[in-house]
Amino acid sequence: MSAKAVREYHGKKLLSKFIEDVSKGEHCIENRAALITAETDYEILKSEEPWLVDGCTKLVVKPDQLIKRRGKAGLVGINLTFDEVVAWIEERMNKEIQVEHAVGVLDHFIVEPFIPHDQSDEYYVCIQSNGDGEEILFCNEGGVDVGDVDAR
Repeated sequence: MSAKAVREYHGKKLLSKFIEDVSKGEHCIENRAALITAETDYEILKSEEPWLVDGCTKLVVKPDQLIKRRGKAGLVGINLTFDEVVAWIEERMNKEIQVEHAVGVLDHFIVEPFIPHDQSDEYYVCIQSNGDGEEILFCNEGGVDVGDVDAR
């Protein structure tokens, strides 16, 4: 079975769309995330996602490109206004970066509400397909210090 990577944005949209039905209403995931590329029209985005500019929602932004350890690499902007998010993205959009041994150009960013929390409240989840079906990797420790999740 071939593997296809899914952006964090699309994975979260899928989960938020189906989790309530699959769990028979026991669980729901808030559907507030925006994907920004070089082609994004910010005026249209603000009209489609008004929570981005409601004046009280602080935001978090990070590349959505399968980069491991984004926080350790300084690639997460937290507690920002929408204007600060735009500036943060513009400083990095279409710029080549190196994280560990990987080199690439940043061209996709995910923006979500920033929720203040302790490091101990972070989790890690990965859903992948293998020859036997789907596999869910869950670790009760997440965030910038999650390390090698496969070893856990």
